[in-house]
Amino acid sequence: MIEKQWDMRRFALISLSLMGLIMVYLLQREIQHFFSTFGLSGYQLFIAGRSFRFIVNDLLMILLIYGLYMKRKYVIFAFYLQLIGIILILIPYLVIKYNTPYNGPLVSFLHRLVINPLLMVLLIPAFFYQERYSEIETTKNDTK
Repeated sequence: MIEKQWDMRRFALISLSLMGLIMVYLLQREIQHFFSTFGLSGYQLFIAGRSFRFIVNDLLMILLIYGLYMKRKYVIFAFYLQLIGIILILIPYLVIKYNTPYNGPLVSFLHRLVINPLLMVLLIPAFFYQERYSEIETTKNDTK
């Protein structure tokens, strides 16, 4: 009974995170409109919209990671990666977009990293590999 509840909880977390990611994508114009109701315009509206999407997308991916692996250490690592992403990706992207007329490949690449939770998506196979590798090491140690 407990395992069945655990499986339902995992299914619910994974479903909630995937539906949330889809909704953020589908409602991106409404998100911009929501921030414009606070009197934001121009660059302030741009910052609010991009920052909100970056943070919400990453939080939903952290929820997905938790639903897949149910390990607190993975969630903590993903959260720290999100903070690093804010510092090393989001802030430089916003500064470049505001301060320069440059709109080349670098800005396009940063834009993709801001809008899509790519760093978090890369964590899923990394954690999968880590779990499999640790299982193989445990099996090797048990047979010695």
